[in-house]
Amino acid sequence: MELNRVMMNNLRTQKEAKMFRLDPQLERDTFFLYDLTFSRLLLKNDRNLPWLILVPRKSHVEEIIHLSDEESIVLMEEIREVSRFLNHHMQPYKINIATLGNIVRQLHVHIMARLKNDRAFPEPIWSVKPGEQNSYLEEEVKEFQELVQQWFAH
Repeated sequence: MELNRVMMNNLRTQKEAKMFRLDPQLERDTFFLYDLTFSRLLLKNDRNLPWLILVPRKSHVEEIIHLSDEESIVLMEEIREVSRFLNHHMQPYKINIATLGNIVRQLHVHIMARLKNDRAFPEPIWSVKPGEQNSYLEEEVKEFQELVQQWFAH
């Protein structure tokens, strides 16, 4: 009985992942890095701060409370692993994790490596005006993608 429930959940999750659509604002503001088990990993197009975003590949979800218990556990594990990646590669002063939905309602988790020399430190990154960001060069995005792929391929 338990195995059937797990199999049905896996089939449902696979179907939902195929139907998944990224919010247009996130599509414009990020680069694709990697698809984890449950979430899509994105790089915020702002080279002043190592800023990753996890988006569960499940349609029409706006809040963590809308996830099942199992999905919440998987999302938390993915947040932890992305944080480990940032900690290892960026040696940040602090890792900030936030879920906001004031502009983009689709559930997404910001995971930011705060550096003592980032443009907003020690203030919240949200205090910086969007026009002050510095876009990534194409080769920098490819390097970031390779690092992520190596990390998550283990």
